[in-house]
Amino acid sequence: MPSVEIRGNTDLRKALRRFAPDLDKALTKELRAALNPVVKQARGFVPATEEIMRGWRPRSFSEARFPFYDASLIKSGITYSTSVSKPNKNGFTSNARIINKNAAGAIYETAGRIGPQPWVGPKAGGSSHKVSRSNWEGAGQQFIDNLGPLTSSLKGRGRLIFKAWAANRGLAEGAALRAIDKATKEFYKRSNARTLGKAA
Repeated sequence: MPSVEIRGNTDLRKALRRFAPDLDKALTKELRAALNPVVKQARGFVPATEEIMRGWRPRSFSEARFPFYDASLIKSGITYSTSVSKPNKNGFTSNARIINKNAAGAIYETAGRIGPQPWVGPKAGGSSHKVSRSNWEGAGQQFIDNLGPLTSSLKGRGRLIFKAWAANRGLAEGAALRAIDKATKEFYKRSNARTLGKAA
């Protein structure tokens, strides 16, 4: 799923939770305040279901595996997390991130970043999700064109989260990093003064 991540010292978060839970609570509150405006704006970029191409809207009689577009579900799927993430494939973790948990929302966000998938047709074998099995060879490009342009940000290109991140112009990231820096300084200040609580 697409996401915007703010990296920081994840060991700090563990130390805060263990020795200075009040600082961890304050940091979490500040991270939420920094990320929430971006989440709200990203949700505002979600087109209404009736504005999306007819073939992608929910239909009660269809059991297709391709996720249907539902604006309300996509909006509720855009959220943030202030917990430390698991390491990604490069070994990096994040202290805070904005994510899109909805499959159709992820498709809307990123479709077309590398162009349409290679077309193999509906009768091709295999189970790869990296090819198009549409009846018509131009269906993938038409689908991408109907979604509208992608917006570039320093974190990536997209139509919802990345668009909101670009519009935010670094304010959220700056506020989040300042909050992490502030918590770090206060933690070390207490550590040097030996006022940390006992380990649980």
